[in-house]
Amino acid sequence: DDLWNSHFDAVIVTGTEPCSSNLRDEPYWPVLAELLDWAERNTVSAVLSCLAAHASVLHTDGIDRHRLSDKQFGVFASSRVADHGLTSRAGDLLRFPHSRWNEVREDALVSCGYVVLAKSAEAGVDSFVKKKKNSLFVHFQGHPEYGARTLMKEYRRDIRRFLNRERETYPSMPRGYFDEAATSLLANFRERALSDPREEVMAAFPEAAIVNTLQNGWQTSAICVYRNWLEYLKSRKAETSAFLAVAAFPDPIQRKRSAVP
Repeated sequence: DDLWNSHFDAVIVTGTEPCSSNLRDEPYWPVLAELLDWAERNTVSAVLSCLAAHASVLHTDGIDRHRLSDKQFGVFASSRVADHGLTSRAGDLLRFPHSRWNEVREDALVSCGYVVLAKSAEAGVDSFVKKKKNSLFVHFQGHPEYGARTLMKEYRRDIRRFLNRERETYPSMPRGYFDEAATSLLANFRERALSDPREEVMAAFPEAAIVNTLQNGWQTSAICVYRNWLEYLKSRKAETSAFLAVAAFPDPIQRKRSAVP
């Protein structure tokens, strides 16, 4: 209750693994929808990644996500397609990890007033923005906040689910993430797991051999975008403070008239 009555400079909402094909059926949907409404009125800007971005466009504009034939999984390069302060000094390409079974499409976003900042031939729309009431909503279909090991942990989790018969197919390896040596080790492990699909096989997962080879290849892009975002917040706060100062300063003409006897 304290949050709903408060004002913040910004809010960041990351994704989570969905439990339902329809986001409105998720147990947390009512609270998430209330959070999005609150952010529109009470923040300067909001950053939303993956499922949170999908929830934002569904709640505000009724834009549905579409199921993909395979998980969009890996690190993808996206081309800048709009001049915007958030991507200033970021170069022509942005690299971010993606981990999702669904996507929102460019035509639907543009028709509802969103500005696409970057997109990929492989992964579709990467980032997009829209001003919603008082707040600039910044959306990522990927995860700029991910650490270097996060995709590996998700891949390991999905392999375990396959071995536990919680999913029917062996998961696809994340693209653009593992180096050649790690890819070879994981391909060998895949062959073993497919020939002997038991949970006990996970003990041979080559995590120790590959973990130190992992690199955060998207860190430069993430730092640049978030630095620009913080500069935007600072600028907007300064503009608001200046406006309030002017509004609070008495009208000089009125003061002069008041001084006349």
